Amino acid sequence: MKIFFKNLFNEIMSVSIPLYKILIPFVFIIKFLEIVGFVDLVTKGFQPLMATIGLPSELGIIWVTAIVVNIYAALILFVSIVPLMDVTTSQITILTVAMLLCHNLAIESAISKSAGVSFLFTIFYRLFAAFFACFFLNLIYSNFNFLNNPFVMSFTIEPQEAGLIPWLRGQIFNLLYIFFIVTIIVTILEILKAIGIENILKKILVPPLRFFGINESATKIIIVGMTLGLQFGGGILIKEVNSGKIDKQSIFLSILMINLVHAIIEDSLLMLAVGGHYSGVIIARILFGLFFSILVLNIYKKYHLFFEKHIFSKKLRLL
Repeated sequence: MKIFFKNLFNEIMSVSIPLYKILIPFVFIIKFLEIVGFVDLVTKGFQPLMATIGLPSELGIIWVTAIVVNIYAALILFVSIVPLMDVTTSQITILTVAMLLCHNLAIESAISKSAGVSFLFTIFYRLFAAFFACFFLNLIYSNFNFLNNPFVMSFTIEPQEAGLIPWLRGQIFNLLYIFFIVTIIVTILEILKAIGIENILKKILVPPLRFFGINESATKIIIVGMTLGLQFGGGILIKEVNSGKIDKQSIFLSILMINLVHAIIEDSLLMLAVGGHYSGVIIARILFGLFFSILVLNIYKKYHLFFEKHIFSKKLRLL
């Protein structure tokens, strides 16, 4: 038992330390971008594009805030802006899908980079996937006249206290909360491994993962990423990649898959709570995420040398 807890502690530290090396600097970088008006600047660029996915330009600030900061910051704007607008349930659903596919981009792209995939490529991939998915989702809703009823707000959030000290206090709490979640995740995974459940899960997931070009060695990445997300599962993702037991194709395709389809329980419930419809929040998000995974697999097979040269990190190329 003593050896188990010693190994558990070492595992928690090996997962948490690489994650905090990414999170702590980016917390301050993102706050700096907020202060200097980067969010407003990006919003101006997004406003003309919002019409292509069937959304009024005024909603652009909500999505951009989710992209640059995080979903929770975006929801504070959501409850302030949306009640004053004449929008439909379909439009709110499209907005929530956009936020699910593309949010917290700097931190999650940095985690992807630490795992071996280009920071800029990850950003471009998620932005493109989000616009593509929302464009077609808007076509579907419009052509079938689905969810065109007026949207009524049923969700409220208390605004955060202004000032740097409350912000810093909140960030410290978030970082401690992440450590708490990581500890629980690692403990559960170690217990599952000890009683043999991990091997059973691998056997179940091997056939579908193989269809997407992902080896069974990447099963833990998929399980943790899809259930808990990149921010909470990022340390485990990086540790698994650094283990050298997973081939580069599986790493690349796993990272791209969980960039689009992650935290499917927590994030989905949150978007359903604010008024997004399950047809978009759950069904469309997962289907489009899997569609892009298949698409990238086929492109990778044809142009793998290009990806290895320009998209993979040196560490990933050497696997």
